[in-house]
Amino acid sequence: MKSESSSLFFFCLFLIGSLSICIANYVYQPPFRGYHYPKPAPGIQSDYIEDLIEGHKQQILSNVLGGSSSSLSSSSASASATESESSPLEAALSPFESGDAKAFRVNRCASCTCGVPNAIRIVGGTQVRTNKYPWIAQMLRASQLFCGGTLINDRYVLTAAHCVHEMDMSTVSVRLLQLDRSSTHVGVTRSVAFAHPHAGYDPVALVHDIALLRLDQPVPLMKMMRPVCLPKSRQQQFDHQRAIVAGWGLSHEGGSTSSVLQETTVPIITNAQCRATSYKSMIVDTMLCAGYVQMGGRDACQGDSGGPLIVPDRIFRLAGVVSFGYGCAKPNAPGVYTRVSRYLEWIAANTRDACYCNK
Repeated sequence: MKSESSSLFFFCLFLIGSLSICIANYVYQPPFRGYHYPKPAPGIQSDYIEDLIEGHKQQILSNVLGGSSSSLSSSSASASATESESSPLEAALSPFESGDAKAFRVNRCASCTCGVPNAIRIVGGTQVRTNKYPWIAQMLRASQLFCGGTLINDRYVLTAAHCVHEMDMSTVSVRLLQLDRSSTHVGVTRSVAFAHPHAGYDPVALVHDIALLRLDQPVPLMKMMRPVCLPKSRQQQFDHQRAIVAGWGLSHEGGSTSSVLQETTVPIITNAQCRATSYKSMIVDTMLCAGYVQMGGRDACQGDSGGPLIVPDRIFRLAGVVSFGYGCAKPNAPGVYTRVSRYLEWIAANTRDACYCNK
């Protein structure tokens, strides 16, 4: 993270060659710049497809052994989204189990399915890379990227409170659907009407590091543009699951920013495991930790602050918001994220004027 004044450590998070959470003597400084990392490997959706297939295998095995009676409603779903707003794939990837949709009371007035990634398509014999994760947003001050964010409906982007703390938002904008920041394709850009950080945000204890950005105009949720899915309920923890953190942050601690979106996969650990690291008692229930504790090597870093930690759950769900960390990808210092499942009621109460996907 960054801050105008020095404090305990340093909120930030940019991706490293394989991502790396950053932190070092918490200092929140206004807008950062992008970062650099190699383009995604061929088969951009292979990880998503593998997770989908593996989940179906386990479900089938469970049914055969009599351990589960759940249906395989999504077993025939393809992993890539089509251009249609309401395709068979989207119907099969409904992000809510029975009853879950009622628990999170929001306006489901947009004809779309959240959490479905974009695919690589061939157009006229040329490979076209769309933004795999269309909900990932850049936060820009003038033309400088300083934080990330996540589109959760047609009006709001979720980010970290330290990204907007004591900041004049009149010059801040949000950009979506731009994989390469050096590209002439500017994607979808919106000005920020206002920022709504959590009232309990504490820049010293780093608790409640979450904020909503209201866009000046809604984003059409159609074709390649989709928001991420939020957790099913407050009880969804994501412990021990593989998660993806992505952004345009530093490629390594002390390195340069990236012009191309970078992603890496990190394991989510329990809060008890996280308290056994260098963070100790500063980890509270509204936080979530992810990373390789023993060896480090993969993490978010400066510039990735406010960006998403997403988990494949048939579709992609937003498990965390990049918050802080000691350095980038260091051993015994996993990345620390704001645990989104603990803020569902707060999000619902403050996004009543927005349209969420109805599937």
